[in-house]
Amino acid sequence: MSEKDVAEKTLESCDDVFADILNALLFGGREVVQEDDLTDAQPLSVYKMGGGVRSQERDVAKYWRNKRIRLGLCGIDNQSAVDSDMPLRVIGYDGAAYRGQLSEKGQRERYPVVTLVLYFGTERRWTSPVSLKERLSVGDELMPFVSDYKLNLFELAWLSEEQIALFKSDFREVLEYLRAKRLRQRYEGSERQLRHIEEILDIFHVLSGEDSFKSIEPGILNSAKQSAGGMKMCDVIQAIKNEGFALGRNEGFALGRSEGFALGEQRGEGKLLSLFAKLYAAGRADDVQKATLDREYLKKLLDEHQK
Repeated sequence: MSEKDVAEKTLESCDDVFADILNALLFGGREVVQEDDLTDAQPLSVYKMGGGVRSQERDVAKYWRNKRIRLGLCGIDNQSAVDSDMPLRVIGYDGAAYRGQLSEKGQRERYPVVTLVLYFGTERRWTSPVSLKERLSVGDELMPFVSDYKLNLFELAWLSEEQIALFKSDFREVLEYLRAKRLRQRYEGSERQLRHIEEILDIFHVLSGEDSFKSIEPGILNSAKQSAGGMKMCDVIQAIKNEGFALGRNEGFALGRSEGFALGEQRGEGKLLSLFAKLYAAGRADDVQKATLDREYLKKLLDEHQK
């Protein structure tokens, strides 16, 4: 399992995030699903093929309950690339879940199974089939007798601002980043409080490809623990800046390059070289030596240099 898969699953597995995704994408932002109504379901199912037993696994699966009654099984499957066989894969997940209900003792009522396919791509739209009939080669004679099966597919980077505004959890930060990346715009984070700071840092690390989210992580976590209101994404970016990372031409996230978050034209090293050259020219060699040993003093000199 790739680091990206793990990061996406970990964030989406949080009950508040999972409920938020369902409410925003399926119910127009109405809080139909409460996080307390969700319980983890087994994402793994097995099937026979070629004389052996194989397994298939959803990314995230949860039961939606109302008191003791199961209202449904909801699953999420994440896709970074377009997959023309996605309708067949989802049928496999859902079919296994329905088949599993036959062996559930004491469960008289049958409940629906709903799978959401979340497409994380930013470079191209989903152009492959979104239903079973679109994927199959079906003659006119058989077409009336073939049951269709449609995907609940959502192109996250192409959600409108109005759709993104329906999200209330930390997942909204991910959506705003993906949209900004698609539009070649800078993303500088919002002032909303982050509930899942570690999960957000992990997913931004894998989505952007920038190690700064990993290297700054201990300091950010400490700040988040000390703050009664929690951490904000804009504070995360500011913390990265304070560590000497030059992000983008205007100190923001420069989006649009294939590798994700584009560092500044000369990166942090360029700023340090410029600062040290200026100090040496002014006969302040002692300040250079002190700055290499004292990070707080270095930050002070950088602030002075930028004025």
